[in-house]
Amino acid sequence: MNRLESLDWLRGLLALSIALYHLTLWKLGPAEADTLLGRLGIYGVSMFFVLSGLAMAATYHDFMRGPASAARFYVRRIFRIWPLLWLAVATVTLGAWVVEGRRVEWSVVLLNLTTLFGFISPGAYINTGAWSIGNEMVYYALTPLLLAAYQRGKAAGNSLVALSLLPGLYFAWFALDPARTLASQWLTYINPFNNLGLYAIGLALYFNARDLKLGTPAVLALLAVGCAVLAWYPVGGDLVVTVTGWPRVAFVAASTAIVLGFFRLGAALPRWLAAPLALLGAATYGVYLLHPIVFQAIERSLRLAGAALDPRLSMLLTVVVTIAVSVVLYKHFELPLIRLGKRLTPDRRAAPPAAAGVRPVARAETAGETKR
Repeated sequence: MNRLESLDWLRGLLALSIALYHLTLWKLGPAEADTLLGRLGIYGVSMFFVLSGLAMAATYHDFMRGPASAARFYVRRIFRIWPLLWLAVATVTLGAWVVEGRRVEWSVVLLNLTTLFGFISPGAYINTGAWSIGNEMVYYALTPLLLAAYQRGKAAGNSLVALSLLPGLYFAWFALDPARTLASQWLTYINPFNNLGLYAIGLALYFNARDLKLGTPAVLALLAVGCAVLAWYPVGGDLVVTVTGWPRVAFVAASTAIVLGFFRLGAALPRWLAAPLALLGAATYGVYLLHPIVFQAIERSLRLAGAALDPRLSMLLTVVVTIAVSVVLYKHFELPLIRLGKRLTPDRRAAPPAAAGVRPVARAETAGETKR
């Protein structure tokens, strides 16, 4: 089994849970803080940030060796993130402009196409959920600095990660008010610095846990504890209570435990389960970004046809179509461009020097990164 294959399984499951969270919100009403789906709607994205930091560390820790390699890293990230985002932005923008006759703010479109909204105006995203992509681009900009710290030594890297957690604590205790709804404070919540610590935790997991020897019982216990906290930690009401105060600490810890458990998961799954999870993992980005577009297309088509579906059947249809479209786009649109980005940015080092406290990683260990 590919060392990171289990992380692709987790990515796929998280993307599916976030899609179900949104579909439930649109068809059945909002999920509150005492529901697992409501918590996954928030911490599914949080785990994506942790997974992203882990994947970047696993794939690029030995690739990043100065300004030239950092520039190649940015180009590769652009070839991974922009193509599908451009397609999604174009679809929504043209739908609003041509079909609905709404005015389009082309400056906002430009901010989204360049992903600069993450740096300039995090709330100016066009596509549902794309705020997290803006956050990601900010974290990618900081990745060379974080990796450089770990190349100096584990202590230096861990110290920088610890510093990156401080803004999140500020948001949890001071910037966000648990007496107000999360929706009313959404622009505060999606500030990139609120979730920076999650991405940094992912990097720290790689450098501190890649050699950690955990047997299957210990890994399963770690996953069980993380899932139990995520499901049953005693809070209720508006989702804001899950991102403020001590519940924020508990849920971040649970999310970290789940990611770490999947990272160290060594047991192979039976093919009948591993194959669909791998397929879902490959389609993760599309499932996350495209399910609102597919939902709107299906709803509009049903209205034009004068037909109606049971809300749950409509949700199921949206999920099935989204996964199918996402798999096709990944294979025939995203993957060729990912490979093009890599061909344009070859690693020019002949034999990388060993960094302090850094063990070289076999190529097979990082192959799963292309599925992000």
